[in-house]
Amino acid sequence: WGVLLRPDRQGQPRYAGPEVLKKLGCLARGEGGRDTLRLACHLCGDDCRRVIRGDVDRVRHLHGLLGFGRLQLNPTKANDSGVWEPAAAAEGVRAVATALPEVEFILQLNEETQALFERLFHDPSCPAPTNLVVLLDASCGLGKVPDAWARPPEGVRCGFAGGLGPDTVLAQLDAIAAACKDSGSSGSDMPQSVWIDMESGIRSQESDRGDIFDLERVRKVVKLIRGSGFLKG
Repeated sequence: WGVLLRPDRQGQPRYAGPEVLKKLGCLARGEGGRDTLRLACHLCGDDCRRVIRGDVDRVRHLHGLLGFGRLQLNPTKANDSGVWEPAAAAEGVRAVATALPEVEFILQLNEETQALFERLFHDPSCPAPTNLVVLLDASCGLGKVPDAWARPPEGVRCGFAGGLGPDTVLAQLDAIAAACKDSGSSGSDMPQSVWIDMESGIRSQESDRGDIFDLERVRKVVKLIRGSGFLKG
């Protein structure tokens, strides 16, 4: 489960307010006698900018509040965090990821962030932190299916996002599998570990409540994937 964090929009649709964040943190830490919630935080705006500046204290504060296991960085213009210099941003991301080895850090990868990706993963003098992975999302979080899925970067664990939902997921899984197979990333149709990410495709418009997260659409996606043959083990 994921939650968007952007301080200037906190409490607005899609951006959880303080009370919801507090409840999510309790669930992620397994408090209250319930099953532990597997939580990812997706940073936008000032929170994302602070990470790429290397603000370890800010991330530790968020981690203490929410207990997340994964933290996604969306350093793009669409997410109000697209102004940075690749070398300095890479240094900041390395510092934060190294300081919290128990957290998996995810870089949203697209044309805007390609230069940062190169600095992080293709610098022979400074290898990427082992807890840093990527999400291939050509639409920069805008929920649009790409014309073609990018091939996964060699040797980097990755996920895929862009217009996925119950109406598109099966056809797009076939296309994602083809991209993975073409990359030579494994001997099978998929790399050993791949995930998919969706938001817009699992929301609905309700006349009295507006744009809402729709668990029924989530259930449809889960049912479709379980019957698709893509899950192994």
